[in-house]
Amino acid sequence: MNNEHLQQLRHELEEELATLQQHIHEEPTVEDSELSSIDNHPADAATDLTTVTTEIALDEMKEDEIGKIRAALRAMDEGTYGKCIVCGKVIPFERLEAVPTALTCIDHVEEME
Repeated sequence: MNNEHLQQLRHELEEELATLQQHIHEEPTVEDSELSSIDNHPADAATDLTTVTTEIALDEMKEDEIGKIRAALRAMDEGTYGKCIVCGKVIPFERLEAVPTALTCIDHVEEME
């Protein structure tokens, strides 16, 4: 992998990190259509609850992705990016292009999950 490829991947990772950080922990957009929740139909309350739990799950996924991006950027800074952290083999650029946060070769994906 040449320096141009590395800079391209760094740029993608930094953009994704900024986007995720901007949108994490946004308040769920549950709107109150009634003055009191007492008058609401139980299905409306269930919809609101589903919306909130979905937002929580999405935040957890965003936090996980942020961690992966930071690890990849750290590996770039340390000069280890593009080498499998399990076996030390070079990770093909095509894999890194598809999954810029990859720190393992395709043979060791399951070990890291």
